[in-house]
Amino acid sequence: MTAVVRHLTASAVVFDGAGRVLLVHHLGSGLWLYPGGHIDDGEDPAAAAVRETWEETGLRVHAVGPDGFTHPAVVSHPVPFTIIEMPVRDRRFGEHRHIDLVYVCEPLGEPGDLVAQAGEVADVAWVPVTEVVDRSCPPELPDLITAAAKWAHALP
Repeated sequence: MTAVVRHLTASAVVFDGAGRVLLVHHLGSGLWLYPGGHIDDGEDPAAAAVRETWEETGLRVHAVGPDGFTHPAVVSHPVPFTIIEMPVRDRRFGEHRHIDLVYVCEPLGEPGDLVAQAGEVADVAWVPVTEVVDRSCPPELPDLITAAAKWAHALP
């Protein structure tokens, strides 16, 4: 029996406050996705989502969400919107699975010009949430983004 190879990743569903979500056109998959990637050794998952967003789009963001459990004896991390697992195939690792911690984020300050990361991202765009379904994207993405928007709207 072959062991399943799993990688921890972190992603950001970034809303701009005007009903739009930030998407990147990923060169490797040819699909529109939210920004994200592998969590570096020793990196906080929310920090990885923030870093990946900056690297892929040039946009500074921060994670939003409910306060999680805290106690002086442990390190607490921001609560992700959801954690999903999906099959992935790439040139570097072949077939494996990503366990993706998905954070809802918002821009820090006014969103400026977006800059696609050369070599990994073909384009970056603010897309109305209702139009994500019209993009070439994974089948779950429109529902995930709609659910994330409802979740973010319900935050205090």
